[in-house]
Amino acid sequence: MKDTNIEVLKKMDWNTLVHEYDLDGKRLLPWEGVNMPFGGAWCVIRKGTDSFKHNHEENEIFICISGKATIVIDGNKYDMTKGDMITIPCNSSHYVNNPFEEDFHMYSIWWDKESTTSYLKMITSDE
Repeated sequence: MKDTNIEVLKKMDWNTLVHEYDLDGKRLLPWEGVNMPFGGAWCVIRKGTDSFKHNHEENEIFICISGKATIVIDGNKYDMTKGDMITIPCNSSHYVNNPFEEDFHMYSIWWDKESTTSYLKMITSDE
């Protein structure tokens, strides 16, 4: 039976961006009532800035929405523009460098074994 109370459309509220990892962003996935094996966030790296250099256990994908920037992964540089995608392997040191004159917008999606396993257990227990 379908849950008709699930919010299927999530509108972006630009006034609720949070400054973390030296960028402005909003965690959008998952949201209440919508189960998925990954997380996601809209990220804005302001012109002339870098995001915080870090690494983590999760795998991650960046999808460039607008602007251009250089993604640095373990010291290797990759230039990105609108429509480009890049994968960040788990435990890789990475950050976004935006020396350009416009903001860089990207969407980040991340997942790990624990979130995927938990999701699979949840959906198979419903059968």
